[in-house]
Amino acid sequence: MHDYVKLGRLEERALKLLLKHGEKGLLQSELWHLLGITSRDGSRVAIKLEKRGLVKRVREFANDRWTMRLISQVKLLDLSIIRDAPCPACPYNDSCGPSGSYSPTECVLIESWLLTLAESRAKKEETTVQTALKA
Repeated sequence: MHDYVKLGRLEERALKLLLKHGEKGLLQSELWHLLGITSRDGSRVAIKLEKRGLVKRVREFANDRWTMRLISQVKLLDLSIIRDAPCPACPYNDSCGPSGSYSPTECVLIESWLLTLAESRAKKEETTVQTALKA
């Protein structure tokens, strides 16, 4: 697991662009062009990100020459699953936990939320199966 890493503005912009392009990543020259920087500055950015374990540089033959493809090793988290979780607004939050009066393992609010989530997912899957069968 990576420790928190403070990035400069340019490194942050580069990483955001790489995240936007997903698993495919970008050729170094494409990234430099999108960032509006020189290849020298771009190489420095790529090396910094690689040393921090945030990108992987893969050698590739493109446009009649060898170059590097940059692929983000950082993945975006989908937090939508916990959007309606009861914990952030729970009135018992201050006394919940290992040393508190309440425990997440025995919480009826969490249990209710999880059951509702499971039911909605089951309905969604059932609808998907029915749609597939009709096709």
